Amino acid sequence: MLKKYIPTFINILSSISPNMGASLAINLFSRPRRFERNEQELALFHEGTQITFASGRRATIWGDKDAPLIFLCHGWESRGTQFHVIIRALLKQNYQVIGWNAPAHGASPGRKTQVLSMTLALIEDLASAKLVPVAFIGHSMGGAIIGLLHRYIKLPKILVFISAPTNIRTIFNKYFATIRLSPKAQKLMIDKINSLSQHSIDTISLINSDIYKDRAPLIVHDENDKEVPFSEFTNLQNIWPNGEFHATQGLGHKRILRDEALAETIAAFVKENL
Repeated sequence: MLKKYIPTFINILSSISPNMGASLAINLFSRPRRFERNEQELALFHEGTQITFASGRRATIWGDKDAPLIFLCHGWESRGTQFHVIIRALLKQNYQVIGWNAPAHGASPGRKTQVLSMTLALIEDLASAKLVPVAFIGHSMGGAIIGLLHRYIKLPKILVFISAPTNIRTIFNKYFATIRLSPKAQKLMIDKINSLSQHSIDTISLINSDIYKDRAPLIVHDENDKEVPFSEFTNLQNIWPNGEFHATQGLGHKRILRDEALAETIAAFVKENL
């Protein structure tokens, strides 16, 4: 009941004290909720091998340990097993697949995180376990993480972006509208996020990335995505000439991960480019 009053409270607080409003908004923004795995996820989860990295973070791995490794980057408030349909399609092609859980997500520890800490955590876990993926597949915020990874480590040539925000400002503008943050507090929050992330939200956006220059990524988006607008896809299409763009209809932001035809398309893309 109290939740419906939160935007009004934040609006009043951030108008009176923009700094306090921005701090509260960042705190709320950095606390992902956790959700239970569904029946299909649980079944796949129990078929895999559970990994605990030196960091304490968790992942599940499937397939032959000598097969090429595909790394899955989930989105905000998600987990590795949400890729279960895509995972099964990749396993049919005899790949090894790892579903990683970011800090404060899935079975991994933590209560607060943000895109940079998720990215640095991924780099740390890759190094500690000596994992060398031949492909990265990212959904939603997971796609943004792949874009940021490009600034730190050498990535393989096979990259797949599903329903990814290509301009991070879009995410923040939607959040600001939801919580009714005052304009002054919005600017303060962006400044603080940029300081925490060591990058500006503009420089880490895919529309400003040169990640496409030595590869041809697959970019997938649904025309009816209500969380990340389809314009994010079309804007990137005008900037990444080397990209392979695949639009879907009627799948939205999350059901797109459960579409078997798309899963087969992604598995075929990986096979063709390996």
